[in-house]
Amino acid sequence: MKFTGRGLTILLSLLSAASAPARADEPSPKYTEVLGALQAGKNVKLILDMSRCSSAEGGKPASATQAGLVINAFRVTVQNGISFSNAHQTVDSSGRAVTEYIRHSLSREGKLTVRASKLVVGATELVNQGEFICELPDGAKFIW
Repeated sequence: MKFTGRGLTILLSLLSAASAPARADEPSPKYTEVLGALQAGKNVKLILDMSRCSSAEGGKPASATQAGLVINAFRVTVQNGISFSNAHQTVDSSGRAVTEYIRHSLSREGKLTVRASKLVVGATELVNQGEFICELPDGAKFIW
């Protein structure tokens, strides 16, 4: 098969576009899917399997905890990607009343960072409970 002129130009353009690597500033497909679902007003839920996540500081696996939440509100920024949080009151293992704060950030690369901290009732300082990185879809899964 022989290509000349305009046909050759079109062929070269198609081959160039197909072989070009994705731009570094383009979001991952998973990020794009989750953002699209949120922006469309869908009821997006996050399911976590912390045993498949790693600690941000040491790479060791997190606990065997599984969790889930419905994303009620979110924020999108270039620096943090899609961010959302959850706060709830509970009683810790010592029997103290606490408020737990869990912050989630889905990066444009498609990795979910989970940061947990707690505030003991009557105290004025937050206690950091850890920061974890969860890969999609193993440690973190979004469904709608």
